[in-house]
Amino acid sequence: MKKLVLGAAMLLFAQFSFGQAVTDQAVIPVSVTLNAILRLTVTSGGNIVFVVNTIQQYEEGIEGTARTTTKFRVSSSRDFAVTMVPENVTHFTGLETGNVADFPITNVGYAMTAGAGAIDAATIKPLAATNSLVSNAAIGNEEYSLMWHLATSDVVDLATASLLIQSIPADIYVNNMFLTLAPQ
Repeated sequence: MKKLVLGAAMLLFAQFSFGQAVTDQAVIPVSVTLNAILRLTVTSGGNIVFVVNTIQQYEEGIEGTARTTTKFRVSSSRDFAVTMVPENVTHFTGLETGNVADFPITNVGYAMTAGAGAIDAATIKPLAATNSLVSNAAIGNEEYSLMWHLATSDVVDLATASLLIQSIPADIYVNNMFLTLAPQ
């Protein structure tokens, strides 16, 4: 029995001498999460109002000014595009009469006057069903300016389509414009 206990003790001591690790390891997980940032904010000019109250304005339209400028800011961590789509793609709707076809959207135009990646910057274009405004690489923050024009010679052919020649009934016409920021 003594030999058995002595043998077990020697085996146990041998295990301790050979079983101890010389080195050890631990695992520390490290992760990085990059969230895609796509943010569009209208900073001013969120409600554009043109008031036509002279014959000259009926004949020549109203040029864009600081009062008819929409400014918006894009914050993006990836390549992006900004488009503008009218709620009604063919016309403005009369608030008082409900007339739906009297005021075509092509009477209103716009020009991008500031901002990196602006498409056809400073060119006045009539509104269309879909309007591509910006195509740009990832940026931290960039401000864009969108200047609105009403029935000017850059928007319509004044000889054949001025507001006077179109004989549009008096009303308050509205149409919402949706700005959309999307990754490219």
